[in-house]
Amino acid sequence: MLKKLYTKNLSLILFFIAISYCNKIIAQCGVPPTSGSVTISIANNIVNTYYPGTGNPVAGTTSLTVGPVDSRGNATPISTGDLVLIIQIQGADINSNNNDAYGDNSAGAPASGYLNANLRAGYYEYNTVAGITGSVITFGYSLANSYFDRDFTPTNSIQKYEVIRIPRYYDLKIKAGASVTCPSWSGSTGGVVAIDVNNKFTLSGSIDVSYKGFRAGGGKNLTGATAGNSNGTGTLTNTDYRWNSPITTAANATGGAKGEGIAGTPAYLFENGTALTTTNGIEGYIGGSMGRGAPGNAGGGATDGDPSLNQYNAGGGGGGNGGSGGNGGSGWHGASGDVNTYPTGGYGGVAFGEVSTERFCMGGGGGAGSADNSLPSNEYSCSGGGGGGIIIVRATQYTGSGSVLANGSNAPGVTDTYTPPQTDAAGGGGAGGSIIMVTTGSGPVGLNNITASAIGGSGGDMTNYYDYGPGGGGGGGIIITNGTFLSTNVSGGTNGLTLSGSPTGNADNNYNATPGDNGKIILLANPPEFINSINPGSPCGVLPVKLTDFLATANNNAVNLQWKIANVIKLKSFELEYSADGISFSKLTTVSYHDRLSEYNYTHITSSSQNFYRLKMIDDEGRFFYSKILSVQIKDSQNKILLMYPNPAYNDLTLKLTTIQNGPVDVRIIDNAGKVLINKMYTLQKGENYLSIDGIDKLPASLYLVKVKSSFLNIVEKLIINKK
Repeated sequence: MLKKLYTKNLSLILFFIAISYCNKIIAQCGVPPTSGSVTISIANNIVNTYYPGTGNPVAGTTSLTVGPVDSRGNATPISTGDLVLIIQIQGADINSNNNDAYGDNSAGAPASGYLNANLRAGYYEYNTVAGITGSVITFGYSLANSYFDRDFTPTNSIQKYEVIRIPRYYDLKIKAGASVTCPSWSGSTGGVVAIDVNNKFTLSGSIDVSYKGFRAGGGKNLTGATAGNSNGTGTLTNTDYRWNSPITTAANATGGAKGEGIAGTPAYLFENGTALTTTNGIEGYIGGSMGRGAPGNAGGGATDGDPSLNQYNAGGGGGGNGGSGGNGGSGWHGASGDVNTYPTGGYGGVAFGEVSTERFCMGGGGGAGSADNSLPSNEYSCSGGGGGGIIIVRATQYTGSGSVLANGSNAPGVTDTYTPPQTDAAGGGGAGGSIIMVTTGSGPVGLNNITASAIGGSGGDMTNYYDYGPGGGGGGGIIITNGTFLSTNVSGGTNGLTLSGSPTGNADNNYNATPGDNGKIILLANPPEFINSINPGSPCGVLPVKLTDFLATANNNAVNLQWKIANVIKLKSFELEYSADGISFSKLTTVSYHDRLSEYNYTHITSSSQNFYRLKMIDDEGRFFYSKILSVQIKDSQNKILLMYPNPAYNDLTLKLTTIQNGPVDVRIIDNAGKVLINKMYTLQKGENYLSIDGIDKLPASLYLVKVKSSFLNIVEKLIINKK
């Protein structure tokens, strides 16, 4: 996410989305139960079975490989005919530079966020199991999305997805006092409850995934950086945004750990309900998992005012999800009384800007405060709070007076009296998670007596002394529904407090710590055909058309696409989609369906050597499904549409464009931050065109993109500018 959030939005954000269907997932979901009732009468019942995804299955394929089942989940294994959820939990790149552009590559505070490139987190889909061979699951329908599994290396961020068996019920009752929950996110599985009810869901108890999402940065007692410490380019300073933890560089014994989120997992972790900071064994973030920079939706850890002693302890930032987390409080001022002596608390994790019915994530974990006076038994008090997990429920109708909860955790806080005194900083609160609760039909929804809460956790207090950093509040979560709950709450968490002015002062001093932003409620105006693009009367529905043939043929710089159809049911149109990498697709064109016409074609002019295509078929009600993906390779030739010279360029640039028709064309030069630096319009004639681009001499040496777009061209090429 490239946009920097400079102000805090302290009001509740309501999104009224007037759509009838969430046109996202094309996979079907097998045969639903048509009778029977299940009653849950005990607390903390786990109904889902969890498997870590392995490998990198691409959209259009029909199988993937899973790792060993998570023993903390339900013992029922995945079998043929089961409904499963596939969801990408982690996968986001960040700018890891040690400056205020950390995170989203946008200079200026706050140093937080993520990049648009390679943003995988949040995508999901349902599918039906067609067969299982060993650890390979074959599906009844091709994957709508690509999924990615990658362990951390110093140059590669973490990417993780999981596969979850979803129980299917005809009628489901959760009695008062009973509850459904899930195992906490472990770094590979857990953190999600997914339930499918074909008829009535009576919720008198609760579904609770509070604190089950991304984990907090763990508080760690560190006595100061020693000889050999490094931020990657020099010795550690109190202006750093990130550096490796002591598990990677032993001399870096300073600061607080970042929280866990969509972009990675820190070296030091804290899980709610424990009294222990654990060591992850890997650094988990490119550039290091310590310091105030906030990666993705995770809260930043503290940067201490004096890294060599680690004694001017600042607070950790809150995690983000629907709203951004708050910033951690300042460090101890050395008795000067100035709150801005060391304003180096962790920044809050950002809101997940892509949230919609198509994409959502867990609440980010809060960052840890810095500590130098703690013991192994109480260092965890400086930890952040964990984020809320994810709830996805679909039913024909709801009833009951229960609750759904995906709250972020309060940070523990430094509030107890120990000997020696624990005068250290507190961590940030965890962000609220995501609640998705929808119906499959147009009848009464029945949520009017059920409450929903995805609040951010409070930042930790520091009340053992005065003017030491409290933690920032966690951001509020997400609630998506087509009904009306009795009440909803996505409030951001309050910031922590410290004593004012003296060791006996009142605990009313925020000391630069800030609350988390409120989250988002997305209200769907109509009952969505949510998750599976199904008909209201059937969890599977009927496909609008049978695709009998789909072919792509290369012809010089053109690709001829042809398709044939049969068995049409309320078909409206086709959309041809294109990708240069087989992962990120964009629409090429829309082709209307014509009654009794069974054969269609389209010609795409391309300059890329490797090309991927898929066909999206849409019915009258907005439901859709995709074809398989076609791959077409075009060999380089003298007939290439776009040539640039010189490349690398110095002070001038000429484009040679060879086209098969006349028309206007838009030419743009774009920098690596996505900013358009040069934008010119030209009129092309059929054949060869030579375009001189003015202004190249004014651009600094760097890598740029040249984008050429018209009604018949859409080309992007890399341009290098050097300076002699």
